[in-house]
Amino acid sequence: MFETFTWESLFPFMRFLLFVGGVAAMFVFVFVLRNLALLLSSTKEAMDETKVAVAEIRDKAVPILDNVDTTVEQLNVQLEHLDTIMTNLQSTSDKVAHTAETASNIAQTPVDFVTGITDKLTRGWRERKAHSEDKTAE
Repeated sequence: MFETFTWESLFPFMRFLLFVGGVAAMFVFVFVLRNLALLLSSTKEAMDETKVAVAEIRDKAVPILDNVDTTVEQLNVQLEHLDTIMTNLQSTSDKVAHTAETASNIAQTPVDFVTGITDKLTRGWRERKAHSEDKTAE
């Protein structure tokens, strides 16, 4: 009823298992290659789109970069012009401040003169009034 176990009796079964395993491995290998091909295809499409985008950027950026030197030179000229204007404005501002101070001094001098005379007259008038009151009081 039971046969005795020998390694030779396993050979047909092991061949079958190896065959099934080989077929399964081939299916897995084909599946991996298919997915790898799809991945490479989508990567190629992305790279093509990237190449087109880089070409567009290069086409637009090169003329801009060619004009940068001219733009920077013109900007430097304008900055020098602005610096000259600011220097002249500072000089004019200093002159206006000096003129205003001189005008203020000129306007203040007669006022000080009149105030001095008024003070002297007021002091003299008070002294005379006080002196005349002293004489009438005696």
